[in-house]
Amino acid sequence: MSYENAMRAAGADVLNFKQFGSYQGEWYAIVRYNDETGWVSGSYGSCSGCDAFEAEFGDHYCDQVWDSELLEYRDRTELELKDYNFKLASFGKVYLDGLMTQDQAEQAASANLDWDYEAAEILAFVREHTIGAAQ
Repeated sequence: MSYENAMRAAGADVLNFKQFGSYQGEWYAIVRYNDETGWVSGSYGSCSGCDAFEAEFGDHYCDQVWDSELLEYRDRTELELKDYNFKLASFGKVYLDGLMTQDQAEQAASANLDWDYEAAEILAFVREHTIGAAQ
């Protein structure tokens, strides 16, 4: 999966990105988008059926596509690649609306500290990679 690539395709400069194997599988990123720097986060689900990226794009990405006539993967045509890149950018843009401040990201990262075994690692990542240092 590539939430990071989707945000890049939407025009964001992804300054730092990390995935965590928490309850729902989470990721956090510092991005620069439309002259703003802030945090974004999302979850990729606890299984492939719950992953928004895989639901949208399948489990094989970008340069190849499954050809049901050949019964194998083949390189995308120029038109298919253009369509893929448009879909990728549209998907990534959804995550870029409403960037979080450092305080908001820390608050979100600490929301499940009492029960999520990964929450402490997520919070440490957010605190270690501050918005001010990323600029």
